[in-house]
Amino acid sequence: MEDKFERTGMHAVKSSRVDAPIIEEYPLTLECKVVELQNEPYGFRVLGEIVNVVADENVLDDNGKVDPSKLNAFVFDQFQNGYYEIGKKVGTAWKSGKKFMDK
Repeated sequence: MEDKFERTGMHAVKSSRVDAPIIEEYPLTLECKVVELQNEPYGFRVLGEIVNVVADENVLDDNGKVDPSKLNAFVFDQFQNGYYEIGKKVGTAWKSGKKFMDK
């Protein structure tokens, strides 16, 4: 296959922190180092540690934090063979399920 970056018009540069490229046009990059590889009968997982975050100002909120609704991100659903956009907040971590923990 010809150079996939050339085909997309995107550009990759070498990360100074991990052995992987950073794609300049991506609005958010999480640079990770591999901590553990888990190869179990029920699946293969890679556990990583985030060592750097590169974010375009266009995806940050007023406090300088990444705003998922500005990412225009999507996920792949292998069961329905489709792509779905994400970004709508549907709950608050450590609060939404608290009522189920209280007695």
